Formats: sequence, C-alpha cells, structure tokens
Amino acid sequence: MFAKLMKYEWKDSMRVFLPLWGATVALGAVNGFTMGSEVSLRNPMLNFIVQILPALLLFGLSFGMFVVAFVLIIRRFYNGLLGDGGILSFTLPVTAAQHLAAKLLMALIMLVGCVLAGLLASVVLIAIRGDLGRVKELFLMLRSQLDGYRFTVPVIIEMLLFCLLAAAFSVLRLYSGMAIGHLFRTHRALWSVAAVLVMGWIFNYLTIQSGKILYNIAERTPQYWNIDSFSALLDRLPLFLGIGIGGFLLGSVLLWLLTHYILGRKLNIL
Repeated sequence: MFAKLMKYEWKDSMRVFLPLWGATVALGAVNGFTMGSEVSLRNPMLNFIVQILPALLLFGLSFGMFVVAFVLIIRRFYNGLLGDGGILSFTLPVTAAQHLAAKLLMALIMLVGCVLAGLLASVVLIAIRGDLGRVKELFLMLRSQLDGYRFTVPVIIEMLLFCLLAAAFSVLRLYSGMAIGHLFRTHRALWSVAAVLVMGWIFNYLTIQSGKILYNIAERTPQYWNIDSFSALLDRLPLFLGIGIGGFLLGSVLLWLLTHYILGRKLNIL
C-alpha cells in the first residue's frame, strides 16, 4: 500500500515539476546560445530580449522552482493530512508513519530534483558555450590539490548525507509546525508559523549550547583540535561533518516523533 501511496504522490507532484525542470534545462540551453554569441544587436530592446532576458528568466526560474517546491510541500501536507483530505487519507489502510514517510520522501525527491535540474541546466549552458575544457581544467587542478588526501570519498559521502539530512530537518520542521498549529481551533495558519519560528529558536539555542560544549572539549584536548593549517582542517573535516550529521539526524528524529504523535494521538483522525 505504501508503494501505491508513493505512486500517487509521484504522479501528482511530477505534473508540476517535470515541466518546470524541463523549462529550466531548456533555458540553460537558450542561455548557452545567447551568452556564447558575440553578435551585438543595434536595437537596445532586441539586445535585451535576446541576450539579457534569457539570463534573467533562468535566474528567476532557478530560484522560483525551490519556492514552488516548498509551497507544494506545505500545501500537500496541510491539505492532504490536516485539512479535509486528512479524513479521506486516514481511512486508507495506511498508518500515520507511512503517510508521513511518503510526504517526506516526496519532498526530498522534489528538492533533490530541483538541485539536479539546476546543475544540468548549468552543464548544458557551459557545454553549448564551449567552456567544458575550462571546467575540466578546474577539476583537474582541484584533484591535484587533493592528491593524497585519504578522506576524499568519506567526505563526499558525508557532504551528501549532510545536505539530505539538512533538507529533511527543514521539511520536518514545517510538518511539525503545521501539526502543532492544527491543534488550535482558530488561526491555525498563524499558530503554525509561530510554532515553526519557536522551534527554530529552540534548535538555534541548542546548537549554540552544543557549540559551547564542543569548544570546552576542544580546550581540554588542544593537541587534537588545533587547526594551524589547511591540511589540518581537511583532516578534521570528516569529524566536523559527522557532528553536523548527528545534529541534523537527532533533530529530524525528534521532529518526526513529535509530528507522528500529533497525527496519531492528538488530532483523533485515525
């Protein structure tokens, strides 16, 4: 049943995002031609339309698709589980955890898709302009700088995991805020925004306090935490990323449990 739920989430979301991602890549191609062209039009209006407007549209669409993603994430969770759609959703033979997992997984797919669409548009733009050779030289130079670095693969994996958990934490923070706001009888949207902001302050406070604790530990073990060079920083990078991953993982678990508890116990919609 979870697979059917994901299929429904996928089809409903991709109706919006496949055209959006396609338009982003297409605009990348258009900008590759216009930016690579050395033709200067005498008419200022034509010059603006041909060379400047595509770049503005690409920038706006690259930013706008993330806005659309977050709007859709909020709308689908609120209307699908907390609004009138929740009555129908929870009559299905699917648990609250499965509903929440489907929403979260689809939200991450949308956000990752937006990132990949932006990267693909950039690659297409660079390829059409004929600058792939310069990019290759940049990667080769970076590779030479990191030659002999033993943590390259772990750092890449940790960076990807860090970004995914950061996205999951942000989405779950929205979900939990909306769930808390729905506990009130009136002004639920206002209470939802307030809940998201308050939780942000709480997590920021906890982050600051955790940083102070780590700083005290670092003062007691200066032989390990002393970073006096770029190579020393690179050696400590897996540890720093691991701490960030642990923090986002803990925060995501807490927000998941809070949202699941409200959906299953407090809202009485199961």
